[in-house]
Amino acid sequence: MNTNIPDKLTFKKREVINITRLDGKVLDYWEREFELINPVVNRSGEKYFSRKDIEIIIRIKELLIGERKGKEETKAILFSEFEKIHIPKVKPEKSVKKQEKKSDKKLKTIKKELKEILTLLDKDDK
Repeated sequence: MNTNIPDKLTFKKREVINITRLDGKVLDYWEREFELINPVVNRSGEKYFSRKDIEIIIRIKELLIGERKGKEETKAILFSEFEKIHIPKVKPEKSVKKQEKKSDKKLKTIKKELKEILTLLDKDDK
């Protein structure tokens, strides 16, 4: 499947429906069935999906619909693809520096995402 995801951090449910071309009820069901999909719900009850959520939804669609895999097989594949822990095979001295750089980058990304979420939440409070 060749789906282009816009360059954003969070997406409203309507945007996810348009990107994935799935019914909202299907998204709700998959959210309950596949624990890797974790939208944020603001105070007014509106759901915001992350880019990773959309990637997972698209992969679920590929596996269930495109490849006709079963639900349990799809769960196993998703877990292996999206929840892997990568252990670098390098000397410890080099590994620490690389891990620090990766951690700094991840923290900056998380900080940016949290700021965007706070902005969205602030908009709903007004």
